Amino acid sequence: MGLAMPGNKNFFDALYNETMSEMAENFFGRRRDIEARLEGFARIALEVRTLGVRAIRRWKTVITLLVDEAAVQDFCSQAGIDASGVPALAAAEDCWRFRLPLALTRSGRYRKSVRYAYQAMRQATLDYLEGAYGTDPGNPLRKIQLPNYAMVKDLAETINAEVSAVNCCQSPSSVLAYAKSLDPAALDRENVAGGFTGEDMGKIDRDLCFTPVNFAALALPALPKPPPLEEVRSRLDALSATMFDLRREDVLAAMAMVSAR
Repeated sequence: MGLAMPGNKNFFDALYNETMSEMAENFFGRRRDIEARLEGFARIALEVRTLGVRAIRRWKTVITLLVDEAAVQDFCSQAGIDASGVPALAAAEDCWRFRLPLALTRSGRYRKSVRYAYQAMRQATLDYLEGAYGTDPGNPLRKIQLPNYAMVKDLAETINAEVSAVNCCQSPSSVLAYAKSLDPAALDRENVAGGFTGEDMGKIDRDLCFTPVNFAALALPALPKPPPLEEVRSRLDALSATMFDLRREDVLAAMAMVSAR
């Protein structure tokens, strides 16, 4: 039996080293994955934020063209659009400018401009909320959905679930405690020499824990989804006609303001 001990010791040493190596790879590999996902998430969120600003600028153009903010809110309410928070968002941005469509009369040009601006606003809002489709960088023949508000929200929830799992179930203190339990002799020596205290381990956990994504802090605007132009065209045309008749000078000034010239 005594002659077999060195072989057993070598086997257990090899098993211990393999276990420790796998634990370290799992621990650090999972943390590297989260760090990479957080970095990628930050880039996507910034890209989507840019799309949000692009949509808000087009909302501001529609509001500017229709001149009367109260009338705009009434139109939105009748169309089933909760746009109550949009004017405050639009106030911080510049108008989107475009080439005004041609028409035989100024009123006709105004009506066409309002329609065009609404259509552009709706498409920019859909691109922001739901995502447009673009070419896959890895395969030019394939189309992929581009980053959008819904995607960022889902990613934030997925990342936060992973962060919570790592912080709670794979904290540095729990991994270190398990590793030490595999070598009782070393653990005894550490206890005699005065190892890490609970306070020390708590500090390590706090210092190395991941911070969950704060979705609200991303400042992604919550925009309503406008209905298709076909569904609101008659109501929009009626509002354009009313504004042109009642506030013609303001309308012409607004057209000049949004014109790309």
